[in-house]
Formats: sequence, C-alpha cells, structure tokens
Amino acid sequence: PIPGATNASYTIGAVATTDSGAYTVVVTNGCGSATSNAATLTVDEAPAITGQPADQTICAGQGVTFSVTATGTAPLTYQWSFNGTPIPGATNASYSIGAVATTDGGAYTVVVTNSCGSATSNAATLTVDEAPAITGQPADQTICAGQGVTFAVTATGTAPLTYQWSFNGTPIPGATNASYTIGAVATT
Repeated sequence: PIPGATNASYTIGAVATTDSGAYTVVVTNGCGSATSNAATLTVDEAPAITGQPADQTICAGQGVTFSVTATGTAPLTYQWSFNGTPIPGATNASYSIGAVATTDGGAYTVVVTNSCGSATSNAATLTVDEAPAITGQPADQTICAGQGVTFAVTATGTAPLTYQWSFNGTPIPGATNASYTIGAVATT
C-alpha cells in the first residue's frame, strides 16, 4: 500500500525510475472490496553522458576516433558535430577520421537523444600538428679558403622545430639552428 493514496486517482509529481512497476487500487465499502487490474508504469530515462569525448593532438595524416558513453532508455541516437555543424552520417557512439588534415582541427561534440530528451557532450578539441617540410633548401656555395660561409634552411611545420646540421653525414655538435655558419673555411 502507498501511504496517503486513498482517492480515486493517484498522482506522482515527478517520476523516477524507481517508480516503475505495477499499480493497483482496492475500492471498498460496507459490502466488500474490489481490486483493479494492474496498470504498469514504465519510466524511461533521459540520456545522460557518462563518458565525455577527449581532447586529442595528432599529426596530419594519422587517424583519430572520438567516443562518448551515455546512459538512458534505448534506443539512443547520436549526432556528431564539428565546430557546431552536424557531420553527415556521424550517428554512432564514436566518430572516426581515417587521415586527418589541418582543416579537421577544431571542436567536436555529440548530441545523444531518446524519447525523453537529449544531452550534449563537452567539446573535444582536435589539434592537428603538421610534420616538418623544408620550403627553402640550403644553397650550394663556392668560396675561397679562409672566408666565412653560412648555410640556411627554411621550414614549416608545427612548432617547436628542431634542427641538426651534418657534414658528410656526421652530425655537427651545436649546429642546431635554421642556419649554420663557418667563420673561416678550410679545404677540409
């Protein structure tokens, strides 16, 4: 018996999943009683995100996967977005990009929906680093013995870029800048 539930109707102000079950009423008077059929209450649960997608930093060309975990009454549907724009076909609990480009860097979110409502994940930031590329090669030079010479390179890519100059395949100690200078060259 439900304490205080003694009227022809019974109202629950805000149902919880623990209210799910079979409800009956017994109607009595001086001549006896009658019991109703059971009315089953099924309480569906709105989606809740229990595992947020994580920020990731990867190199261009690599693959990436974002995932979310959610609870709520099935069926749950998913819609991933990139910088606020829905991604066509991205309707699973995870979203993968096979080979990312720098243009894929940004914020990824997912909305999880069921018959009771929806929940939006936190934004997961994808940072796409670029591999180094030499955009300006060091130039061949011919000079006289005793003169100074500088070799320089220009490169792009995600900072910090590090440099290591070599002579005939052997690294030159301390030659770790975009340019390398010899103050007075010798024939060796």
